[in-house]
Amino acid sequence: LEPEMMAIPPFIGLLACAHASPRVLARAGVASRVCASASISVCGVDVPNAKISPISRALDGIEWPAAFPYDERDLSREDASRDELFYIVPRFVQHAGDEARAELRAFYGSVLPPGGRVLDLCSSWTSHYPAEYRASRCVALGLNPLELLANPSKTEFRVQNLNLEPRLPYADGAFDAVTLSLSVDYMTRPLELFAEVHRVLAPGGIACMAFTNRCFPTKVVRRWTRPFTDVAHAQLVGAYYRYSAAWAEIGVADISPDGWVGQRDPMVVVCARK
Repeated sequence: LEPEMMAIPPFIGLLACAHASPRVLARAGVASRVCASASISVCGVDVPNAKISPISRALDGIEWPAAFPYDERDLSREDASRDELFYIVPRFVQHAGDEARAELRAFYGSVLPPGGRVLDLCSSWTSHYPAEYRASRCVALGLNPLELLANPSKTEFRVQNLNLEPRLPYADGAFDAVTLSLSVDYMTRPLELFAEVHRVLAPGGIACMAFTNRCFPTKVVRRWTRPFTDVAHAQLVGAYYRYSAAWAEIGVADISPDGWVGQRDPMVVVCARK
């Protein structure tokens, strides 16, 4: 880990078994409708490495209030300095464990349309796409130009601070997929950003917000740490979708590698279909 980056362990108990395989979940008394060879469908896409867990069911049965339930303080950060200063020095490091990143690559291999038009937000020197994936257009949008230049998936890049300017400079329906990996916890204007993601997606397009339990604690929004659980994080990102635009479907993919909490980083993707 980088000195300033922390992996804050989630609560143990039921959440510990949330990162286990379907057979382990069954032994723990957690219901599962899939067998070892089956795929779970998330927003209409079969995801072979997803699993049934309390995390994947985080949005089941939620009764959403009439208005967005979080306020300005919830979306504020301990360190409110400009993000460009925080990321001025390129970080050619990984922000999740090897096993978790492998699961994320496999996930993107399942959901990204072959030869599609893709926008990767909060991008860096990697988009976590499979090495063999080729998009007809892949825009890497992030904060550090040196990192973006090194991104092998991009066909073009743009430097933009989405917390200062969440509006995306792209036409309506310009992309088939929008991804945001390991940075949704830093977004201070999520409803504006998610509304823009909805706008730039083509009808039927998919948005994917992936996160783990590592973070820069002073830069995440305060609500991300209250409580610091994968289920709460999935529900928060689900709310960003729910109150930003008229999404056709919202779903959660738990693609955490097998193993107990503390042994493997979790990996969760909250998706929505336009």
